[in-house]
Amino acid sequence: MARRLEGVGVNLPSGDLSRTGRFPGPGLPGRPRVRLRMPGERPSVPTVVGGTAFFGDAEGGVHAVDLADGDALWRSRHDLRYADGSAALSSVAALPAVSDDLVFVEAGGQVFAHDRRTGEPRWWVPEISSHHPVVVGGLLVVVHDLHAAAAYDGGTGDKRWVTESDDLGFGLLAAFAAVAGGRMFLTEGVEGNHTHGGLHAFDLATGALDWGHHEEFVACDRPRCEGDDLMIAPNHAVHARGLVWAVRSRYCDGIGEATMELVGFDPDDGTGRVVLTEPAGAETTDAFLGVPVFGADLVYCTSGVRLHALDPESGRLVWSRRFDAPVVGTPLLAGPILHLAAGDGRLHAIDARTGEPRWEFAPDEPTSWSAEVDSEYAEAESPLTLADGTLFVATDPAVLALS
Repeated sequence: MARRLEGVGVNLPSGDLSRTGRFPGPGLPGRPRVRLRMPGERPSVPTVVGGTAFFGDAEGGVHAVDLADGDALWRSRHDLRYADGSAALSSVAALPAVSDDLVFVEAGGQVFAHDRRTGEPRWWVPEISSHHPVVVGGLLVVVHDLHAAAAYDGGTGDKRWVTESDDLGFGLLAAFAAVAGGRMFLTEGVEGNHTHGGLHAFDLATGALDWGHHEEFVACDRPRCEGDDLMIAPNHAVHARGLVWAVRSRYCDGIGEATMELVGFDPDDGTGRVVLTEPAGAETTDAFLGVPVFGADLVYCTSGVRLHALDPESGRLVWSRRFDAPVVGTPLLAGPILHLAAGDGRLHAIDARTGEPRWEFAPDEPTSWSAEVDSEYAEAESPLTLADGTLFVATDPAVLALS
C-alpha cells in the first residue's frame, strides 16, 4: 500500500523558478558519503518534495522513494508503442515536476500526470514532442517541439493557451523555462539557416508574446566594419537582480572575431540594461560560454574546464578555478558552497567566496556525464540537485543521496 505523501513542491532545475542556480540550505561543506542508493537504469535527476524523491529512468519507469529508509513508495512504467505495435522510446530522462497531487513526467515525447500518492496515471498531454514541464501556480507549462509552448490546467489537463510566434518563428531550446514576474522566458537553439538564437518573454496568463530578440545587427565604430552581429547563445535564461540574463555573442567583421558578453535585459520590454564583457586574460577567454549562477554578491560562469567568479556590477574577475575535465551543466550554489560535476566523473565543492576547493568526491559508480550536446536545440544539464542538505547525484545505474 502506498504511504501518504505530504508537502507541496515543484521541480526546481536551478534552485528556483527564476533559474538563478541558488538553492536553499547550507550546502555540503565537508566531504560527503553515500547515505542512500536508489537504483534505476540511467535515471533522471530527482525532484525531492516532503521527504520523497521522484525520478524517472531510461526504461520508462517513474519512481517514488521514501528518503527516510530508501523504501519504494510506488513505481509506474511507460511501455509506449506505435500504432504498428513496435516499441517507442519511453525514457523518462527529464527532471519530474511535482504539484500538490500530481507528478508530471516526460516520456516518449509526451507529458504524463501521475497521482502523487499512488503513481497511477491520471491524464496526459496529447500533443507529441511535449517536454520540460514546469509547475507554475495552477498551471503546467510545457515546450512543444521547437516552435511553441503551452499551458494546461494543472489539475485536469485542459489546455489554457498556446504561444503565438512572431513573424520569424521560433526554434526553442529544449530546456525548462525561467519564470518571474508573471512571465516565462525561453531561449532558442542555433542551427544553420533555421535559427540563430533568440530570447523571448511570454505572458503567463495568456501565452502572448510580450517581446523577443532574434539575431540582430548593430552599428560598429571600428574601421572597415559594417556592423556587429549579435546572437543569443543556446543556454537557458536566468532572472536575477531584477533583469533577465542571457549570454550573447558579438561578431565584428572588421576584426573577424566574436566575443561573448553577459547581458541583462529589462523583463518588461526587453531593453538591454547591463552588458558585461569578458575580463582580460588568457584564463578568461570565452568566460561566458555557460549559464550564469547568481549569488548575493558574485556571478559565476563556466567555460570548459574553468569556473569564474565576477563582480556583477563591473564584470571584474574575482577568482578563477581550473578542473581536469569540463564542467557539466550549471553549478549549484547553496550557502557559501558551489557544487559541480565534471566530465571525468568527479564531484567538486568550491568555496564561492574564494574559489578554493572544499572537497572532491568520485562516486563508485559508472557515469556518462558530458558537457557535449547531441542537438542544436539542447544544453548540457547537471546530474546534480540539492534538497534539505542532501546532494542527489544521477549516475548511470542509480541515484545517490550524499550527505
